[in-house]
Amino acid sequence: MKPRGRVLYLVRESLTAPISHLHGLEQTVALSAERPFSVISFEPWRRGRSANDAAEYERVRQRLLAHDVAHWPMPVVGTRWLEIPMGATAVLASVVFGGTRVVHARSYFPGIMAMLVRPLVNARFLFDMRGLFVDEYLLEGAFEPGTARLRFARWLERRLLRRADAIVVVSERFRDHLMERSDLDRVLDPDKITVIPNRVDLRRFKGPLDRREAARARRGWNGSLVFAYAGSSAKWHRLDRTVELVARVLGAMPEARFAATVYPNPEALRRMALAEGIPPGRMDLTTSPVEEVPGFLAAADVGLMLIDDDISKQVCAPIKFSEYMAAGLPVVAGGGIGDTRDWIDQHSLGILVDPDDPAGAAEAVATAAAQGDLRSDSARRRCLTFAADRLDMRDTLSDYETIYRTLERR
Repeated sequence: MKPRGRVLYLVRESLTAPISHLHGLEQTVALSAERPFSVISFEPWRRGRSANDAAEYERVRQRLLAHDVAHWPMPVVGTRWLEIPMGATAVLASVVFGGTRVVHARSYFPGIMAMLVRPLVNARFLFDMRGLFVDEYLLEGAFEPGTARLRFARWLERRLLRRADAIVVVSERFRDHLMERSDLDRVLDPDKITVIPNRVDLRRFKGPLDRREAARARRGWNGSLVFAYAGSSAKWHRLDRTVELVARVLGAMPEARFAATVYPNPEALRRMALAEGIPPGRMDLTTSPVEEVPGFLAAADVGLMLIDDDISKQVCAPIKFSEYMAAGLPVVAGGGIGDTRDWIDQHSLGILVDPDDPAGAAEAVATAAAQGDLRSDSARRRCLTFAADRLDMRDTLSDYETIYRTLERR
């Protein structure tokens, strides 16, 4: 019998979504050793899944159940404003009938679901913000400055922050931004905020690192300086600038090559790379299952991380940075990258470049490579040491368990 109260982990994504799968559900499985857990996810209708996605969903779900993590799937119905009351009803049922003591809501829409239920029950509400959702919508053009939609979204955001019993943000810059916002001056209690950066399970990288040379030989990478990108093709990842930078680097460095694992579809990136003149024989583009990403990165040499310099990204904590460090990859980084900018500079974990100056960035990369800052054993060791010291998932588990216990005592 687990002595601590039940936590409900609430996410408005499928169990198969790469980030929620790898960086949320794996944490949940690990934390379930200490206390009972439930998960609510939003799942497409079966006819809307590919055969591979259906098989992956069943595999992940069975893994949860094998660790005594209850799973309540909710249907994706195509409109958030119908899914919100459905999710809130499921949260209420979990508290009333399932014994939930803490509702851990990942991001804004799950947060709204939890917020609606909070006044009705004695369960506590943890708002795990992940990002500045309203500002991301502004960046993508879904909200327009000065509109009623934006004012309503800001009002909801303030309500979420006020009603939450605890708040998790992913960087010190994130917390500082919230504390400095004039519209949150009388809303936000700083004692409720905990900074938990995006960390990774370092054990997933140990085997691939041990097999690094064999993997490079198998991929045909021996003798090459491999620049790698792992992540989504979302516009704010600046793959356009990344490809332009890589094309210039490959033109100046005959031993360099480009490798990327991109979801959901690498073909757009392939077309972009060909348009920039990157020879097909010097690039390896694919979509790897999340389980294969450590092996892909461990065989590479340098990680690429250029991100939009928008406020929603200036406070972020890129998961790919933690993955690059865990694989021993110095990074070429620039744009809005949160606390990682200071980490890279202070611990010599790569180089910082201007994403909007591909020529200058390529020159900086070539210089750093010539000086050994991107390809030496000592550079790799610095990254691996930083990952062990600062980016170990076990610290995240401890941080969350501390929050859960604090909320239970209130």
